Amino acid sequence: FVIFLDACLILGELAVASNPYYYRVVGLALASVAGCGWLMSPGTSFMSLVLFLVYLG
Repeated sequence: FVIFLDACLILGELAVASNPYYYRVVGLALASVAGCGWLMSPGTSFMSLVLFLVYLG
């Protein structure tokens, strides 16, 4: 599961680095969801929720 989240995080970062605007928006949302899911895996759910709200806020 963590490997899947790592792959989503990398794909999201690649989408943010690409030029078209809509890829950056989708990539930012994908990277924030994957990063917060990756943080939730060891049990830090409150910190990942705070980071998710900061990223998308």
